Amino acid sequence: MSIIPEDDGIYEYISSVWQRAELRGPYVPSVDGIYLLYFRNRRCGGCKSFDKVFLRFIEDTNSRRCNVALVQCNSFFFDCESQDAADTFLFYLVFATPQVVLVVIEDGLPVYIEREIGFIDEDRLKDFVFNVDKRRREYEASLSEEEGGEGIYIDLSSKDWKSIVDKIRDELFRGRNIREVCDEHGCRIIIE
Repeated sequence: MSIIPEDDGIYEYISSVWQRAELRGPYVPSVDGIYLLYFRNRRCGGCKSFDKVFLRFIEDTNSRRCNVALVQCNSFFFDCESQDAADTFLFYLVFATPQVVLVVIEDGLPVYIEREIGFIDEDRLKDFVFNVDKRRREYEASLSEEEGGEGIYIDLSSKDWKSIVDKIRDELFRGRNIREVCDEHGCRIIIE
């Protein structure tokens, strides 16, 4: 069985091996597809329990339906030896671990983001990954014009990921509420 890398950073699971990704900002894939991101903190007891479920899942040949990455810090974005990993925690608004985030990339942009927070069992993880297309269709069918609300919108189409993370960090330290919204036009971040 694979093991979780020891150091903070972003790791892609390629050909059954963890390969460290070196970026200059958050991990936002540019190649279209479905991505499963596992956010964990080295100080997180729940993460250590969930690791076994996650590792069994990614080693199962059925998991090849999605691309897999691990984003690891010592303690979220504020105690992390990898700035890329810290930026990725911020970009995906991850403030609790363990957390798995599914990201659907189309035309190089996130168009759908969904998350599971806390310990989940292997069956729930499989359902989460394998039924993302169905949930996305249901979600898009249920959208109303009301979704979004008041606030400042950060458009992701610029693909200036580092500037977007810097804006999120600044607004968080100002005490602002931040959330993501994905609809038929793609994903955007709202600062309220």
